[in-house]
Amino acid sequence: MKRILFVCTGNTCRSPMAECMLRALLADQHQNDIQVLSAGTYALSGAPASLGAQRAVQRRGLSLADHKSRAVTGVLLESCDLIVGLTKNHVLQLRMMYPQCQTPMIFFGDPPVSDPYGGDDTAYEQAARDIQRQLPALLQKL
Repeated sequence: MKRILFVCTGNTCRSPMAECMLRALLADQHQNDIQVLSAGTYALSGAPASLGAQRAVQRRGLSLADHKSRAVTGVLLESCDLIVGLTKNHVLQLRMMYPQCQTPMIFFGDPPVSDPYGGDDTAYEQAARDIQRQLPALLQKL
């Protein structure tokens, strides 16, 4: 089974939305051979998804009710087959923090997914749309 890890900063907004949306897309395509996870470069463990992120995925018929944030670790990175940064800076941070990591890393870049943290629902909706727009290309790479 392949393991994909989405990484953002706090693991309460962007990476949980990406995780949730990719899981749904994989389920729709009856692909059950890929495990999807998320973590944050500066996350506190155990925090729920932000309310804005929860509302953005709810509008898509999905739920982040059970999400608990987690911090990136070297063990987690090495246990995955692909790491997807929500921006180029996340990948750069990971490479600096874990230079020994051999797991391939890519990032969403068209456009980079801006951080909606502290913003209104419009900011979360824009982030969700940017993620959703890039998931089909990610699936093709898998």
